Amino acid sequence: MTKLFLFLGAMLLLGIEPLALAQDIPVDSVAEQRPGFFHQQGIAGQWGGLRPFLQDHGIDLEVSYTGEMVRNMAGGLKPRQSIYHDNLEISLNIDTEKAGLWPGGDVFVSGLRNHGGDPTANLIGDLQTASNIEAPDQFIVYEAWLEQQFADGKISILFGLHDLNSEFYVSDYAGLFINGSFGIGPEISVNVPTSIFPKAGLAGRLRIQPVESAYVQAAVYDGDPSTRGFKAGEGRMLIAEVGAHMDGLSAKAGYWRHTATHVYAGRNFNHDFGYYGVIDLRLTQWQGGEAGFFSQVGHAPKDRNDVSDYRGFGVNLTGFIPGRENDQLGIAVAQAKTAVGIEKSVEATLRLQLADWLALQPSYQWIINPGGVDGAPMARVGFVRFEVNL
Repeated sequence: MTKLFLFLGAMLLLGIEPLALAQDIPVDSVAEQRPGFFHQQGIAGQWGGLRPFLQDHGIDLEVSYTGEMVRNMAGGLKPRQSIYHDNLEISLNIDTEKAGLWPGGDVFVSGLRNHGGDPTANLIGDLQTASNIEAPDQFIVYEAWLEQQFADGKISILFGLHDLNSEFYVSDYAGLFINGSFGIGPEISVNVPTSIFPKAGLAGRLRIQPVESAYVQAAVYDGDPSTRGFKAGEGRMLIAEVGAHMDGLSAKAGYWRHTATHVYAGRNFNHDFGYYGVIDLRLTQWQGGEAGFFSQVGHAPKDRNDVSDYRGFGVNLTGFIPGRENDQLGIAVAQAKTAVGIEKSVEATLRLQLADWLALQPSYQWIINPGGVDGAPMARVGFVRFEVNL
């Protein structure tokens, strides 16, 4: 309920009156272009015509729930035990031009409700975070930012609470997988406080895209997103990325620098830094589907970090069953190097799009040397995840 009030408040601050919008819905809009039950945007359908009406006026409100059962089959901290955890997200996006406010703007606010166990800490003991929805029990505003575009979208600036990994270090093909390292490499997520799930921090971002096939972007993030403020001693997370893409190939390279004083192995460092690269390559395609390969590489200096090197790669098949173009199948490997060993996670996963608003994703991970300690018993972990849009 708190999040609902926040969303309504944001609409009022922007001069948008929710009740006035509701009164303006055409009576016959409820029946217009009504999709079938399995092909509607959410399980609740068109909300009596309110959903398409809001979208026509630049307002997109979404509610999604992700639930996941995790069972450690063997090895790790607690074999043959299970945990259920979940993630509820409510998001509001306003296209300011379509909403009749000003051109080139986007306002985005999202909230999270997380609860359940922590598979990494309580079952597995791995380094790379086996599930990318792991979070403490919380009910928070996750992101809240304003983006403004200039020069026909070739330049944009963004300010507010922002998830770094929503724009930096992103692989489209790796997004299928559940292990956290396929989202952002552990040479960042393990080593330094970073504005990523489950709590984003304050940021300012500049993006320049002179042509459709290339871009450069840079951002400054709060050095410790848990405090939600630029405070002395926390430093700043600075990151820059360049990228280019052509038909079937995308390549990105980035550099980051954390300016806080860093203490490691009894030594003081006045900053930390690293670099990364991401490649997405379409291997082949057919009617209704394609096969793609991705590769991730990350490095941070070993004299001041737990994780010095990361390698990730995998294959993603989409539409591999005729007539089911949204189903996905994949296998991938994530490898993190520490001072005492190498943790390697091998994940096999299948994502079934049962309806436009419902997906089911069983997954299995073999985690070798969990925690990055050579000789630690291999953990074998099963996941069953489902996603529902309301």
